[in-house]
Amino acid sequence: LLKFSRDHSTLEVKFKRADVQLNDPRMADYPLLYMTGHDHFQWDQEEIDRLRNYLKAGGMLLADACCGRLAFDAAFRHALAHIFPEQPLETLPADHPIYNAFYGIGQVEYTPRTREDFGEMHVPSLEGVTLDGRLAVVYSRFDLGNGWEQFPHPYSYGYAEKNALEIGTKVLVYAVTH
Repeated sequence: LLKFSRDHSTLEVKFKRADVQLNDPRMADYPLLYMTGHDHFQWDQEEIDRLRNYLKAGGMLLADACCGRLAFDAAFRHALAHIFPEQPLETLPADHPIYNAFYGIGQVEYTPRTREDFGEMHVPSLEGVTLDGRLAVVYSRFDLGNGWEQFPHPYSYGYAEKNALEIGTKVLVYAVTH
């Protein structure tokens, strides 16, 4: 994703990844956090409070259900309901600025398994939480990370590689410009 973003946007990309836990005091040093997973998870109250404070202070969270796994999807939705009970995840409309960050995106392709089980879909399917007019959480029920890896995952419910990279780049551009 970082290489694609460097080559297809005006972002200055540093190829350094940092694993950050929600109880890490360095969390506030990062404008964007990314999380993914296959399985159920649960945050404790301190993690919920720290993530809520991070997001309210201007941070952004990008999350996707790896391979489109239902256990992660359910856990993520449950966790966000505890963080922002009054601000549920909402589908981002086709005219949301995130879809036009740096360049527009129209139709997308999904993996064969996604099309097989969900039918033909041609628009991105992202959800988000908006705080004070700012998109603070971006969530994809369909996998993005496998497309970023550019390694075939035949059983993944996700986006085709090129579209996963484009969507990821749009989120990065949006995160540093809003």
